[in-house]
Amino acid sequence: MRFLILTGLAILASGCASGVNYTPVNIEPVQHIKSAPFDAEATLADAQTKFEAENYRGALEDFLKVSAYEPGRQDSRLGVANSYLALGYYERAARIFWHPDPVWTDGDYANDVALGKTLSGIYTGRYDNIETAINDGMTLEPNDARLWNAKGRWHDGRGEWMDALSCYVAAMELGQSRSGTINNMGMSLLMQGRQIEAEEKFAQAVDLSPDTEIYDNNLRMVYILKGDLTQALDDISDKRAANILNDAGYVAYNRGNFSKAETLFSKALDLSPVFHADAQANLDRLRAETATP
Repeated sequence: MRFLILTGLAILASGCASGVNYTPVNIEPVQHIKSAPFDAEATLADAQTKFEAENYRGALEDFLKVSAYEPGRQDSRLGVANSYLALGYYERAARIFWHPDPVWTDGDYANDVALGKTLSGIYTGRYDNIETAINDGMTLEPNDARLWNAKGRWHDGRGEWMDALSCYVAAMELGQSRSGTINNMGMSLLMQGRQIEAEEKFAQAVDLSPDTEIYDNNLRMVYILKGDLTQALDDISDKRAANILNDAGYVAYNRGNFSKAETLFSKALDLSPVFHADAQANLDRLRAETATP
């Protein structure tokens, strides 16, 4: 029974990251950009290069600058949305991809927008039947690693580990978003209780894309599950630490380690600088489920 609430558990596209701690990207105001020398084409090219190199935060920063300079550009708009998707900011991505603007949905990037709409919709709960949504997306574009990752996640959720692995292998063979696929492999291994192998995968994902916070969160979560809170929570904000503790509690719960889950949810509540509603709800539900009649 998986009824607990995640704040940032990251299975990237990879996951249920609606509560990922997001630090807004600082960009220059439009007026300042327009008054200073600015090469939109060069900045866009830099953004695309960074994205392909899996520097998603750097790509997002540049795409946002181009969008601020030329608000009507659809290529930079698509870049912003895809960067949010890659970073696990799924609700932000969905707000862009699901916008009904016909210039956006029926223009030069219509297929890319439709694919982004499918992916962001999957990760924000906009579809009743995820399998159908994935298959529809694959009809549109069968060679997109993000869809293979989504399919792998779907199999993981059903405990179909070998089917999930086949999807991740297919994604790796496409050569796109290797860090995201490796991260997903790590989460699959973690769900199977193969913690040492999962840690290795998360570390690989961090090495490939060190600025993608959700990969680092997953690695820190393994440290928590190993009992190394010092290494796990060093040099991060209390808010982010509380989210990771909550998600580690979720993993412990799904492994049947209710005592550890209760401890981690309690620690999340103690550490969070503001009331952590998700951790409290998880703790209350866990205690209700395990209470002696």
